[in-house]
Amino acid sequence: MSEELIIPISEMEGITPEYQRLMDKSNNVDYKWIVDNNIFVQVGCDMEGVPVFLLNASNLPPTSQIEPVLIGILKTLEQIVKGNRYTLLYSHALLKQESTPDKSWLNSFYQMLPRNYKKNLKNLYILHPSGWLKILLLAMSPFLSEKFWSKVEYLDYIQEIPGVLDRSNIKSKLPQSIKDYDKSLLETPEVTEQVVSGMDTLGKEYLSSFASSFNFFSSTNPSSWTSPK
Repeated sequence: MSEELIIPISEMEGITPEYQRLMDKSNNVDYKWIVDNNIFVQVGCDMEGVPVFLLNASNLPPTSQIEPVLIGILKTLEQIVKGNRYTLLYSHALLKQESTPDKSWLNSFYQMLPRNYKKNLKNLYILHPSGWLKILLLAMSPFLSEKFWSKVEYLDYIQEIPGVLDRSNIKSKLPQSIKDYDKSLLETPEVTEQVVSGMDTLGKEYLSSFASSFNFFSSTNPSSWTSPK
């Protein structure tokens, strides 16, 4: 992946009204609760000293309670993105249906972020991506820059976590249920490959007609976005 310079500014750039609203509420958020519940934690730094954060989707609360988590994540990263890069590892497997955002939520969230969060993201690793998650991101392509895609890397198994990251630290923070899920995938790789490949093929066929719209997802059960079991 190509190197990208950080934004040489000390303040946030492109603050949106929604972002400001969330930050105005940040003093009332218990960040310790987010860490204690292993939702969003720092897992060391990469070999260049860039801080790495792990987001465990399986530990996310219902969407009705997601705002405090979102505020905690943004506030945690705020001081970093004002002048430094960061890396995010998102563990997608076992995301519960009640914790799955609405189809337009990801796009709204991305548009809400100040430029610092987007520009200073060094890498986005997605562990155990499902076919539907890939389809969703592809459908969002009109809103995502080419630079963003250059930062994304899918990891089908825990063992694929790059050596430039602190693997032992990351593994220690992954829920046991995720480790068990990963083990089950390794025991039946041919089944997993067939399921994911089939979903990706189906998704590409639909995207040829619906890529410019989110209407395709209006009748889709959000639970389908979780990794295949």
